[in-house]
Amino acid sequence: MKNTVFETLLELPFFQGMGRSDMIQIMNSVPLKAKTIASGKSIVSQDECCLDLFFVLKGTVRIITQAEHRLFAMSERVQGPTVLQPESLFGIYPHYRSSYQAQTECLLISIPKQEALKIMASYDIFRLNFFNYLSTLIFKKERHCWNILPTASLEQRIVHFILQHIQYPAGEKTLSIRMIDLANILNDTRINVSRSLNKMQQDEQLILKRKEIIIPNIEKLSEYNDLK
Repeated sequence: MKNTVFETLLELPFFQGMGRSDMIQIMNSVPLKAKTIASGKSIVSQDECCLDLFFVLKGTVRIITQAEHRLFAMSERVQGPTVLQPESLFGIYPHYRSSYQAQTECLLISIPKQEALKIMASYDIFRLNFFNYLSTLIFKKERHCWNILPTASLEQRIVHFILQHIQYPAGEKTLSIRMIDLANILNDTRINVSRSLNKMQQDEQLILKRKEIIIPNIEKLSEYNDLK
């Protein structure tokens, strides 16, 4: 078990580049809490206070993010190993922005916030990896905010809206939203949005269901957007 945890932690971005002796010292000195979450069980909930760094070493996690006004929600899946919103550990609102559920049985490791701070203070590589993660996250968010033109087609605006509200640029996504609400957000008519979505469905970019837009492959949708 310990060797498995050791090898898997080295796959996570915060520990990459660290020496074996440093990793052994961290594992022996930091209270790493391991636990297994059964399929279908909640890991953390949206708006819950973030008090630990959670690492999913094995398993598949479903991420559900609700808009503040509850008009829509985005559902994603991510495969471990991964870390759950480490940016929520600090800042003006140290709470999770999403809910995380175990879609399959998941093996988790958690590090309390105070212990994470000690690791950052003691290990330059861990601290730099954490800063690089935050910098990349900020860059991606800013890029999406500025990466739209007034002349963009409605299909491009729909894709841009979807890309703005995902955390991981891979895999299947599900946007739960009413057609009229999407039209209002995009400042267009319901008929035009319906036509564009049906065209995108004909192009095999998404699947329309009642109050749901399923994107089987977000990478393919991104490429489709570049071609429009």
